[in-house]
Amino acid sequence: MTTRLYYQDSFLYDFDAEVRDVVDSPRPALILDRTAFYPTSGGQVFDTGWISSDAGSKMRVTEVADAEDGKVIHYLEAPTQEVKPGDRVRGEIDAERRRDHMQQHSGQHVLSAAFLRLYNMPTVSFHMGDEYCSIDLDTPALAKEQVESAEHLANEIVVENRTVDIRLVTREEAGKLGLRKLPPTERDELRLIDIRDFDLCACGGTHVSQTGQIASILMRKMEDRKS
Repeated sequence: MTTRLYYQDSFLYDFDAEVRDVVDSPRPALILDRTAFYPTSGGQVFDTGWISSDAGSKMRVTEVADAEDGKVIHYLEAPTQEVKPGDRVRGEIDAERRRDHMQQHSGQHVLSAAFLRLYNMPTVSFHMGDEYCSIDLDTPALAKEQVESAEHLANEIVVENRTVDIRLVTREEAGKLGLRKLPPTERDELRLIDIRDFDLCACGGTHVSQTGQIASILMRKMEDRKS
């Protein structure tokens, strides 16, 4: 099991760790005892960055993924250099990429909450890309006026610069808090993203600490996925 440092601090870009395992095939990779690198999960794509060893080697992290046993796998651009289990290393997140992901993911939470509040349209999935992210709404129809109203409400929440808190609660407690969506996982402890007085949702992703850090939300297009 890898300790996930981003659970508590999405703005953590540098960290120290111990190498637990070195993978050579089919792709070179490292498994650490703790990490701030986010692995692809829940619609959010992975972090990239670097891992440096005490011996002076600096390895490029090109992809990060979850393993079935709860470990986080850091895939490297090239074979590991002078690193073995037990060595101390330092991780460095690509901060610009991380900030972009935080803005996109938090913006999605705000927009999804806006559609639910205004039109009772729940979000069923979320997809993050390099240039934009998308949400899939559970609705038989969607009018341009509804999109514009949801966008307007979402940007009001951004301008108000509301606090975004991280809360850890039991599943029993979460069931009493009125979450926008309660995940099907059997996990005893849930991590909640709380946008003050607007949205409360279980999520393991990285997020801003104030809605003003999202900057703005722009709806570029909509399409009928059933067509």
